[in-house]
Amino acid sequence: MDLIYFLLIPVALAAFVWFSYNSLVKLRLRVKEAWADIDVQLKKRYDLLPDLIETVRKATAVDEQILTKITELRSRAMEDSAKGVNLQERAQVENQLSSMMRDVKVQVEAYPQIGSHQELTNLMDKVTEIEEKIAYSRRFYNANVKDYNTQVAMFPSNIVAGVFNFSSEQFFAANEAEREDIKVSFDK
Repeated sequence: MDLIYFLLIPVALAAFVWFSYNSLVKLRLRVKEAWADIDVQLKKRYDLLPDLIETVRKATAVDEQILTKITELRSRAMEDSAKGVNLQERAQVENQLSSMMRDVKVQVEAYPQIGSHQELTNLMDKVTEIEEKIAYSRRFYNANVKDYNTQVAMFPSNIVAGVFNFSSEQFFAANEAEREDIKVSFDK
């Protein structure tokens, strides 16, 4: 009887390690998949921005600095994506780009004569749709990061996480600029 207990303990321990390890792997893969979903939406935005900028230039005198900044941020974001820059740095650039897109939308909406350009209206609708998908993808990513980080931090799975070098992932958080109200100015 003692032999059975003696053999049962290592089997139970091995089963626990196996289950915890597989759970951590599954959650980490979900985090990576969620980031890939964000990346797809960001790529769509990158592809749409040159058309939007050119159409806005044709339709109005929207602040040229905003359009220039969007172009610069788009280039930087695409370079960061290609280089595999870490999430925090990419998130910062993407947050700035989202903020600038809101500024363009506010300026376009502030001038009714601009809104009458059908091509611009269609592009703004696409931008809005993509921004909504990016926001959804961020929420999905953050939910997966929360689940993964919880598993990495909770006892007893944190022991397995430590042994196999599973570390916490970073949330895709809004920066201070995204938390501020958009200021509309009609001064040139």
